[in-house]
Amino acid sequence: MLSQSAQAEESDDFNTLDLYFYGDLDNGDGNISTRMPTSDTDTQSDCPQDGNRLSWPGQDRQWQSVGSWETLMQTPGSVASGDYTFTIWANSTQGTVEDVQFRITIFIGDSGGVTETSQSKTITDSSEVATRFDINFDISNASFGDPDVNNDDDFIIDLEYSGGDPGENPLTGGSPTEQIVVLTSSAEHPAGVGNLTINHYKAWFPEIVVEDFSERVFVKTQVQSAFGISDINPNDWTLGVYGLSSGNQGLTADFSMKSINNDTHEVSFYWYYNQDLAISDTYHFFIQITDIQQNTWEVESDEDLYLVIHGYEIDNYIGSGDIQINNQTGVPTVKAGSSFTVDIRVSAQGDPLISYNPIPVSVIWVSGTNEIVLYETAVFAKPGASVTISYRHTFKENGEYLIKVVIDRGNLIAESNEDNNIAEYLLTVDEPEKEDMLQSIIDNLTGGGTTSMILLVSVASIILAVLFMNRNKVVTDFDWEEDDEF
Repeated sequence: MLSQSAQAEESDDFNTLDLYFYGDLDNGDGNISTRMPTSDTDTQSDCPQDGNRLSWPGQDRQWQSVGSWETLMQTPGSVASGDYTFTIWANSTQGTVEDVQFRITIFIGDSGGVTETSQSKTITDSSEVATRFDINFDISNASFGDPDVNNDDDFIIDLEYSGGDPGENPLTGGSPTEQIVVLTSSAEHPAGVGNLTINHYKAWFPEIVVEDFSERVFVKTQVQSAFGISDINPNDWTLGVYGLSSGNQGLTADFSMKSINNDTHEVSFYWYYNQDLAISDTYHFFIQITDIQQNTWEVESDEDLYLVIHGYEIDNYIGSGDIQINNQTGVPTVKAGSSFTVDIRVSAQGDPLISYNPIPVSVIWVSGTNEIVLYETAVFAKPGASVTISYRHTFKENGEYLIKVVIDRGNLIAESNEDNNIAEYLLTVDEPEKEDMLQSIIDNLTGGGTTSMILLVSVASIILAVLFMNRNKVVTDFDWEEDDEF
């Protein structure tokens, strides 16, 4: 099985969505969804009657809060910069109010709110149809769900109301009795934000397992939308496969099963590589998701699957003599706090017809019962060849360290001999010594292999040249002055 990262991969796709408002703002349960309303019944939210009239005596608008629609975004994402349109309908259940306006403030993530105001319209209870209000607003560089930012998951739209009836002295004019209501959540009045360009999908690939006996690869994925599981079409899934060398040939895996786990859809697949006549290559998987508005989203795994497909014999191997620390074998000694070089030679033998043979390499520090991965990579070696890789490391504390070098740690490659894939060595780390600057440079360079030795010779040459130049600056005076004495 491939070692999988716990971190989810995010889709790079941006698609256009329509967002819809649900819930009664009077009760504070306004929410946002991607589901189109199908009900024949409106949800009515009352506008405060104190906002029906202008102020008295100033005759200024009196903005009153109607409520908020909000949702907690469940994935990271962003909204593309652009101009968008907010739409609601309003009606009167009692009386007429002139010059009605609505004002919105939109908050996405931790960005500052964007505030815009609608046009003015008169609303009367004698009208047989509701009055539509459109508000255009601009979004610029809005993102959400950043794990490094607090309180960054909200999408909130605050709604305010103001009527334009003339202001009156409350002592003589009394309180307004007209009632304006906002209509949402129905097929006839699908209030919301239209054509919002947004990126908001992510997926995990917790299991990618090569099953040699069945000549297939098992892949488990978990998919999540910022708007929850209701945003995902549960009946449309595609797992694609492509090779780094062979390219995207339109290969897909067979759907196996799906389930819902908390806020995610968990979907599994089988890819029968021999049925697809796949060649030996480095493969990647990507999941294609369809949302309920028929947009397609793609999320790709960043894990490499080194798949060797052949009927030939192969044996990758490593021994203790294939590891050198600072150009030394045996039981090497290094200084705490100083970096050292590890050279690792990996070899392969087998049928010479094998042209593609990736070999995963892992360097592991064994500390008690724990195994800590210090370095991982992959090399490519044809049968009869060897490959050497190098890396540098530093231990801060002195002591003895048991290090294992393991090839094909996940048993991805079927080999004729599986018992020669591990080499161990004991590294002694001594206390650091007090050193002058020149000696420290020399020690660090001598631990760097052949390239560092060449650099050391160059540094030494420069130092000698500087000393020679300084020496030449001292002039010996052999001309005696007249008053020189012996």
